[in-house]
Amino acid sequence: MKKKYIHLTFVTMTIFTLGLGLSSNASGPGGDRTGAPSSSGNCSSCHSGTASNGGDLVISVIDIATTNIVTKFEAGKKYTIGIKMAGTSLRKGFQATVLDATNKFVGSISNVSAGAASYTSGTRTIVGHNTPGLGIWYFDWTAPSTNLTDVTIHASGIVSNSNFNNSGDQVLKSSATLTAATSSNKNFVLQSFKIFPNPSSNQIHFSVALKNLSIISAQGKVVFKGNDVKSVDIINWSNGLYFVQGESTNGDFVKSQFIKQ
Repeated sequence: MKKKYIHLTFVTMTIFTLGLGLSSNASGPGGDRTGAPSSSGNCSSCHSGTASNGGDLVISVIDIATTNIVTKFEAGKKYTIGIKMAGTSLRKGFQATVLDATNKFVGSISNVSAGAASYTSGTRTIVGHNTPGLGIWYFDWTAPSTNLTDVTIHASGIVSNSNFNNSGDQVLKSSATLTAATSSNKNFVLQSFKIFPNPSSNQIHFSVALKNLSIISAQGKVVFKGNDVKSVDIINWSNGLYFVQGESTNGDFVKSQFIKQ
């Protein structure tokens, strides 16, 4: 009877130990491992793997008022920031923060999606997983009301292979910059703007040349940026919907979309 008890206790402890290995950093490692300047690095600080800039970690920013994907922000306005990671693993994690040109956290965070939380590390607010997830998280960011500069969203992520330790995992990192809109360039949206041909399979043309041009895929990835652009070669792009944002030479905003087929 005593031998049975000892054996059962050993099995219980073994299962508990394996569980700990599987859940290593499951509630998030804490600190600042966003990959931002002056951070503690990225997820490769703990996990072995190669950090690649972008690719499988996509950052998207949505204007809550219009539901448009944006690359600019306005003072005091609220935006939803999405973090999306590819990979077949069911155990993914991340950390992200929003910094200004001096690498200082700006704005405020709210409405963090399930499986994640916000906390303070030093002078920065960090959003990170508190339980392994499928790789899709959202949180709201409210822009500062004064002293606007361009901001950059820094994010680092991990795709775990669930082998009970931190080896062999895939480490990802990416960043996305939002341009600060100023009162001097808040002009009218240019209603006469046209994209042709639309749909197109080879090249698109604009009815006016655009500065500060950004073309964004339906997945929220910026695929083209330029200034003084009147046409873009899209022959090697993936088929699908794309969003166009920019300004005319007069400073009027341009918002449109086209389909690559």
